[in-house]
Amino acid sequence: MINTVLPDFLPELLGPALQARRRTLHDHPLWTATETGKASSAQLRTFALQDGLLVQHSRQLEALLIAHAPDEAARATLLTKQQPKAVFAAQGDIRHFGEGLGLKASDFDDIVPLAGCAGLSATYYYMLARHGFLGLLTSLSVSESVFIAVCARITPALQRHYGLSDQQVAFFSLHDGLEEGVNVGEADLLRRLARTPETQALVRRVAAQTCAAEELFYDTVYAAR
Repeated sequence: MINTVLPDFLPELLGPALQARRRTLHDHPLWTATETGKASSAQLRTFALQDGLLVQHSRQLEALLIAHAPDEAARATLLTKQQPKAVFAAQGDIRHFGEGLGLKASDFDDIVPLAGCAGLSATYYYMLARHGFLGLLTSLSVSESVFIAVCARITPALQRHYGLSDQQVAFFSLHDGLEEGVNVGEADLLRRLARTPETQALVRRVAAQTCAAEELFYDTVYAAR
């Protein structure tokens, strides 16, 4: 059984308690069940649709983040992630995963958000409205830093236990292309921007709120039967 270790993210800023919260997300029952082949098809289909809706929001959120970048250096850091992200509109489209579970491409055209999905997407927009660029950057980076490791963990299991093809798991396997942009580029950007006690406290507060919203998202998907 492959069980990847979740790398720490901004340990000097987030501290041990928030790293533990991130590990809780990485080890959520949804992912342990998927890794052992015990997640139901209903749970995986629900994830495909609900995360498909988050992917749609992701394009707008990334554009908003770039538009609110405080300087050219920050904008350049963010733009380096755009090419790896482009694969999720083609080879890594989450609809391929859904089709492997019996969903149709048209099922992704009018997705009704469950509570966890609505809450997580609202959290991202709230962080921008309430805390500006630093809030949104922190929220997206903390969330993606966990999900990149989750993808590495469950990709082999999705093929082994659920018989999915390389194309059908590409949404997950291709997330490794985001690792440098998030865990290095965006992490360094957060270190540069959060140098005062006030901004560091803000990063911790946003990270905690984002982890809570992410956990609700996973809980909602896990509750599907």
